[in-house]
Amino acid sequence: MKLLKTDGIVIKKVDHSEADRALTLFTKNFGKINININGLRKSKKKHLNGADLLGISNFIFYKKDEYYILSSFELNETFFTLRTELEKLNISFHILEILNSILVENETRTGLYKLLLNSFRFLDKNNKPIKDYLLLGYFLALLIKEEGIMFNIKDGLYFDIENSIINNLPNSNKLTKTQKIMIVHLFDEKINDIISLNPSISDVKKIISLLENYMNYHLNLKINFKEFF
Repeated sequence: MKLLKTDGIVIKKVDHSEADRALTLFTKNFGKINININGLRKSKKKHLNGADLLGISNFIFYKKDEYYILSSFELNETFFTLRTELEKLNISFHILEILNSILVENETRTGLYKLLLNSFRFLDKNNKPIKDYLLLGYFLALLIKEEGIMFNIKDGLYFDIENSIINNLPNSNKLTKTQKIMIVHLFDEKINDIISLNPSISDVKKIISLLENYMNYHLNLKINFKEFF
């Protein structure tokens, strides 16, 4: 029996029966995997937070047939601010929901794993709400590039989601000039340039909504940040 060891983040948990918990992990070395822990909530030997959301843990497990069996785990890093501030908590949970929708089991995504860690660390320390929402927009922009569904940005202020282009052909997804500039800066990873525009949170939320609608259409997802806010 070969023991496997990796850092990982719980992206979904489901408690069942009296003491068991099913976990979906996003791990550094093995990607998305599912593990069931029997008797977890009755055990006094295991640190429950290590198998909870919003923490980085080291997991040791082995594979039997097609199933992963947990041997042990240890909490390495937790994000206290994310657990205590409602808007940060909602943004964090929404990011986890997005990842659970996109990730394919047993597919290693080290770049995306690093992005998740850096995002949580930023959210945990940041004290400007506008930047929390910009972080979510930035996360979505990088996901769009990672998934290979980037759209073209031409002259005009209309976002044609179906045809993957912003142009001057009228449709219901009209942007302001500021919102279009913000989208360009998001994909160029120039967050400070967005801050210099002094955008409103409503501007950022509209961009988040449009990017999620775009991902829903092209990746057949059902993500919707409005469910959290």
